[in-house]
Amino acid sequence: MKSRVIFASLVLGLGLANSRANAATTINIDDSPAANKPAGTMLVKGSEKLFAQFVEHKANKFTKKADWQNFMSVVSLYNQNPVAILSLDADSRMKFNDANAQLTKELAKRTNSADASRWANQADQTARMINLLWNVETEASKVADTE
Repeated sequence: MKSRVIFASLVLGLGLANSRANAATTINIDDSPAANKPAGTMLVKGSEKLFAQFVEHKANKFTKKADWQNFMSVVSLYNQNPVAILSLDADSRMKFNDANAQLTKELAKRTNSADASRWANQADQTARMINLLWNVETEASKVADTE
């Protein structure tokens, strides 16, 4: 009886060890659409600073223009406190969108660089999110006025 218990324990132990070894060599393949996108698709959590360094290095003349300052001030404000951008007036919002258009043109000139296209995509996604917040806030204020 004792030998059967030892044998069963040995077989069970080897079986568990084998399943753990198989589990360790299992490869998970992520074929979801999100797997092909970069982890950060917006200029958030410090990436706006890396973006600023990239633009200052690649498009130094553009960074000396007011458009660059307008764009980065809104993006920085958004990163500090997303709700704070809702307090910007219509003129500031228009300047931001104009600056975004100019920035897009500047980055499009550097289409041979994979970094430039990645940064351009992140800047575009950030601008779209900011505009979405502004549009939602505008629609919410219209609904509140009619009630």
